[in-house]
Amino acid sequence: MAGRMCGGRGWCGPVRVASGRGALLSWIVTFLLAGGPEEDVFVGRAAELARLADVVAQVRGGQPWLVTIEGESGVGKTALARRGLATAGLTAWWARGDPAEADLEYGIIGQLVAGAGRPALARYPLLAGEAVRSSPFAVGAQLLGLIGDQQSAGPVALVIDDVQWADRWSVQGLSFMLRRLSVDAVAVIAIVRGDRDQLDPAARRMLGSVPQRHRIVVPGLAVADVAALAAGLGAGSLGADTVRRLHERTGGHTLYLRTVLADPEGLERLGREASAVPASLAEAIGDQLAALPAPARSLLELLAVVDAPVPLGRLGNAAGVADPAAAIEPAVRAGLVDLPPGEPARPVVLRHALQRDAIYAGLAPGRRRELHARAVTVVDQAHGWAHRVAALDHPDEGLAGDLERLAAQEAAAGRLAVAATHLRWAADISPDRAGRERRLLTAALHLMLAEEARGLTLREAVEAAAPSPLRDCVLGTMAFSAGLLREAERRFSQALAQAQADPGSRPLAAMIANRLAGTYTLLADGQKVMTLGRWALGTGCLDAAAASQTRTLIAVGASQAAGPSAALAELAHLDADPARVEPVDVDGLAFRGWFRLLAGDLGLAVADLAASLKLARRGATLTLGLRAYFYLALAQYLAGEWDDVLLTAEQGFSAAAIHARRYELPMLHLVAGCVPAGRGAAAEAERHAALAEEAAASLDYGQERLYAAMARALVGQAAGDHLGMAGALGPWHDDAALDSRSRLYAVVWRPLLAEGLLGSGQADQAAAVLGRLRAESGQVSYLAPGLAWLDGWLAELRGAPEQALAAYRRGEDIAAGSPVYTARLLLAHGRLLRRTGNRKDAAGRLRRAHALFAGLRAAPFLARADAELAACGLRQERAAARPALALTDRETEVAHLAGQGMTNAEIAAELFITPKAVEYHLGNIYAKFGVKGRHQLRRLLSDTRRPAPA
Repeated sequence: MAGRMCGGRGWCGPVRVASGRGALLSWIVTFLLAGGPEEDVFVGRAAELARLADVVAQVRGGQPWLVTIEGESGVGKTALARRGLATAGLTAWWARGDPAEADLEYGIIGQLVAGAGRPALARYPLLAGEAVRSSPFAVGAQLLGLIGDQQSAGPVALVIDDVQWADRWSVQGLSFMLRRLSVDAVAVIAIVRGDRDQLDPAARRMLGSVPQRHRIVVPGLAVADVAALAAGLGAGSLGADTVRRLHERTGGHTLYLRTVLADPEGLERLGREASAVPASLAEAIGDQLAALPAPARSLLELLAVVDAPVPLGRLGNAAGVADPAAAIEPAVRAGLVDLPPGEPARPVVLRHALQRDAIYAGLAPGRRRELHARAVTVVDQAHGWAHRVAALDHPDEGLAGDLERLAAQEAAAGRLAVAATHLRWAADISPDRAGRERRLLTAALHLMLAEEARGLTLREAVEAAAPSPLRDCVLGTMAFSAGLLREAERRFSQALAQAQADPGSRPLAAMIANRLAGTYTLLADGQKVMTLGRWALGTGCLDAAAASQTRTLIAVGASQAAGPSAALAELAHLDADPARVEPVDVDGLAFRGWFRLLAGDLGLAVADLAASLKLARRGATLTLGLRAYFYLALAQYLAGEWDDVLLTAEQGFSAAAIHARRYELPMLHLVAGCVPAGRGAAAEAERHAALAEEAAASLDYGQERLYAAMARALVGQAAGDHLGMAGALGPWHDDAALDSRSRLYAVVWRPLLAEGLLGSGQADQAAAVLGRLRAESGQVSYLAPGLAWLDGWLAELRGAPEQALAAYRRGEDIAAGSPVYTARLLLAHGRLLRRTGNRKDAAGRLRRAHALFAGLRAAPFLARADAELAACGLRQERAAARPALALTDRETEVAHLAGQGMTNAEIAAELFITPKAVEYHLGNIYAKFGVKGRHQLRRLLSDTRRPAPA
């Protein structure tokens, strides 16, 4: 949708625009990509076709593959893909990137899913046209579902031409979808102009999302193929010398060969000195154009300026050609344009981008401006702006103001990247410096929010602008994105002071206050967060989404300043039923769940957090990050829902894979490693702990290091390394050094520190930690068994067994505790009872602990319970053997959800895989368990979860 301005070349630079994506989109996809009349002439490429055929065969066997086809523009990449798929029998969906549409949110995905048809999209509203403002994660999840549906009719091919121009939103959505393919019959063919290694990082990540990949680099045609091409195009039989000269001149470049062979005089000019493609190709195209009648040239020149399919009648009218049907025929015969005979409107389009560029480059500056002015009458209003700009030969404040107002409307609708492009055009044509810089800075701010990498490319221009609140706001946003929080604080603070002093800048001041409040949440200054957030809300200048986000920030600040109950009071405006909370409040719902967890209500915490992630799947954007996955996984861990923890953590990583939020990785690795640690998968737990430490070390603030330390402590806990636990969390032992975030989250990390200190014999230090834990978190109900266990252990270390037994008994009377803590309490109580001679009571508690650990499949702790029961002279009867260790991680997840009664479609949606993948995994599970269907599987899982009799 966006054009490209001429930069330092004045007002005459090329502007690429598309004339609309409505009625002509299907023609573009089915005719231009499926091949015009002359595209039936195909020669050579036998080796490349054989490689494609081999990939298609493996796809048919149920293995996803990604093939990149790379090479110069015009060398025949698209024709190779068409020919390779022509007889493959795959359902092929096509899309093409365009530099003019790099700002069109989900443009590539929109083209792809058009191949499915509207009925197939009925279940996927984001793909049917509601994707704007939705996260790539949600769009990618729906695309995965659609592709899963399509596989019921056979293998699917997704072909993306000119990947280098794909919009960022589609790239991220496709990256998520491709990562989730496993046993799916899906071929992805990515056609790249040039070398894929030169693509931007996001596109390279997308191409690396499928494990099975093949690379095809398309060279020029061989000498032997030139004669065959000439014959196929009707140029007759050429002599060996002519073929050799033709090959030398063109390098076997397919479009160049077609250009020369289509020119009646082309073969006679082969004696010229050879030069490199595409420079000499442009010369050849220029020769073709010069040989055409004047009316044909007029049509082609206007078509090159419009750079999109145009109905022939409309094109002729704009170009001033009386009989466009007759005038276009010489250009069709020359192979310069395509004119489909079956289309009533007869849309005409230049056949190749190189032809377009060569024609456009040959236009004199004045002629370009004239044609851009004419193009305004050909395209729709949305695309006419670029031509209006390109038609100028001087600055124009009126047009710049119109573009600025248009950008404001687009930004309000969530189309920030498009708004940024229009603002940059407005800046280019602004007659005064103040207007130029204001528009450029606003464009940079929009891009930082919509497409950070592109926003950062404007840093030099932003820094060159005159000092202003807007400039500092942009630079503060850039610092925040880089994790430089103190620099962001400084920039935002001085920007806010200046904006507040200007009554006309209240909307800008409200936005800056919102950004500064978000910065202070990470710097753990809750009082400042609340003050700034309330001021921003009080201006009345924030839209609904920004206002909801600000209310959530205020709640975060309240939690840091006064605890979770104060935070919950700030979120009292949310509906009590999480299912009725609106998508705009998705962040508030997620944080309400977190604050409920900190306040001690596990059940309500899980309900809120799960509901927030359901909203995210439906398209709501978690603007404050992916913490909801971390919070939900932690709540599930404490609630004893360990299989669900694995699912939530994996979903979090799937969402994180398309974002560059490094500061969220420590918390995600913590929850991803906690269950493997508890179940004795030491290598997996160690891997996540190391990755959490690596990510935390790259940040310039300390809270995320605490998450990494917790991951390390859990590894030590499973191994019985109490000294290692204490060492990992040692930096947070000094209460005076804690910030408000660390103190707020103490309910989840201080128990680990106390355990490490007690296990390593540091009783006095443990007592101090326990005192602070009880004072700050003593009302958290699920923690109560844990506090009783740790208090009793401390009493044992101090030689007071009766005091320890009393503490253990008090903990057992609490019904609402976390099963994770309850199991540890029962184990400790049973051990002490055995050691004091009460084997009967010890056995009952040890068996209850054993049952809880067995339900969690907590192997290291189960072994400790077994050892205590053996010391009592008892042997714990095991439940029926379950070959859980023989299952892969994915099979374990599928079995868990099938055991809950979910259908294949529901399991697929929960795990972000296709129904075909669910069927495949269920087949493996049935074989490993020796069962014949879901009913037997559910019964087996129910039996194996049932504790052994006491």
